[in-house]
Amino acid sequence: MALGGSSGGATIMDLHSGALSFNDKFINVYSQHQDIKILTPSDAAIYNFVKKKIQEAIAEAFEIESTSFHLTHPTFFSRLTNVEPTTVHDEYWHQHVDKITYESFHYTSLLYLNDYAKDFQGGRFVFTDDISKPTKNTTVEPRKGRVLMFTSGSENPHYVERVTKGSRFAITVSFTCDSSKAIKDPEPK
Repeated sequence: MALGGSSGGATIMDLHSGALSFNDKFINVYSQHQDIKILTPSDAAIYNFVKKKIQEAIAEAFEIESTSFHLTHPTFFSRLTNVEPTTVHDEYWHQHVDKITYESFHYTSLLYLNDYAKDFQGGRFVFTDDISKPTKNTTVEPRKGRVLMFTSGSENPHYVERVTKGSRFAITVSFTCDSSKAIKDPEPK
């Protein structure tokens, strides 16, 4: 993310495609910075280890075989801040359903990389009971190392509160049950 960054409040870096927020657009960080090792062998090994652990946790929690679902895209790091949005991609706080936003998603997971109330304010993850008329919320406070995992369909509408101070970091690791939407683990680049 140090090689780019949104001019608004949401910066993403997709490990597979190399898409990186850059001002008010996206660049391919792998082709823009071919002289720099963006994803080292060590980075890729750590990511693949973490991804496997998350996949095993989803399999256990939802009582399915870990071989019955696959990594899909996008899988990305995110940095959310209180900077005013400059594009629709910066407006991360709107309620949505992942399966509608990302058709390939069947299971969504987030691994939080820093702590609510210590490193940032706002930015909590909020599940709502109904996308059209929410009346009840379930709120998750990000903690470094905490993994949030859920099915990606209309049973889990949600949003992220606007960050009011600091920067919230997470990685979204998504999975599909459709093998035609599966992607390979990222390789060093």
